[in-house]
Amino acid sequence: MRLATMTSLFREKRGADDHISYIESIQRCKDTGFSVLDFNMCAMIHNKTELNGSNWEAELEKIKIAAQNLGVEFSQSHLPYLPGNKLFPAGSEEEAFFNEITWRSLIVSHELGVKAAVVHPLTEQVFEEHNEEANLNLNHQFYDSIVEEAVKRNVNIAFENMVDTNIKRRFGSIAEELITLVDSFNDSHVGVCWDIGHANRMYKSQVRPLRLLGERIIALHVDDNYGLTDDHLLPFLGNIDWETIMSLLTEIGYKGDFVYEIKTNNYMPDELKNVTAEFCYKVGEYLLSLGNAPKSGEVK
Repeated sequence: MRLATMTSLFREKRGADDHISYIESIQRCKDTGFSVLDFNMCAMIHNKTELNGSNWEAELEKIKIAAQNLGVEFSQSHLPYLPGNKLFPAGSEEEAFFNEITWRSLIVSHELGVKAAVVHPLTEQVFEEHNEEANLNLNHQFYDSIVEEAVKRNVNIAFENMVDTNIKRRFGSIAEELITLVDSFNDSHVGVCWDIGHANRMYKSQVRPLRLLGERIIALHVDDNYGLTDDHLLPFLGNIDWETIMSLLTEIGYKGDFVYEIKTNNYMPDELKNVTAEFCYKVGEYLLSLGNAPKSGEVK
């Protein structure tokens, strides 16, 4: 298991609406210690990346060459996701746009050598959000062709665990739903991305769900919170028992990378971004050093 971060560790500009470019993000991630990255393409839904334009293939080639020159590897990616995890109206411009950036992001993932592309399960919101069969049908309606194309391109698809809120049911928020969804594809290229921060909002303890999912977990999103909101904090800045989490990842034989999805660096002044990222890297190194033995909590 290697320490990694999303390219979005360097994405936001304090006080500005535009984003730091992918090449600059990759360079700064490398400068601050990270040689393994998750290529985050979520901002494509807002039409704010260099991969949104008509010259996206030329931009992708520049990114690919820059990463190769820096010795950076992309083990995961995060595909754009639907706002509210709800499909756009059939035949709409919004649907055509989202379909285009989804297929484009699959090509990007393949070209960059990504092993696992993370997606969000969809939730049935027209008929019955609590109906498992309806939710499965909706996800297969949208994702069957995506999984098929990903497999052709040697990219695995990882469904991320969601979070229920006080106003909305989200399919895929619990381990049992993820197992049902992943197993329904009957394909070894389909697995789970376990978002540790999301799980902290759904579970008092992550021991049982992690053991249930076991080898189905092929990707991680690593972040902390206090169980109330999706804060995307650096580990140890919330209330997650990281000693137990690390022991569990070893126990279940997790074979992927330890990938930060943190916003600790997002709104720092540019002069502080690199030093903040260096600190994040040191925290990650400490986490990976914990090995099998829990220190503050025990796996039961």
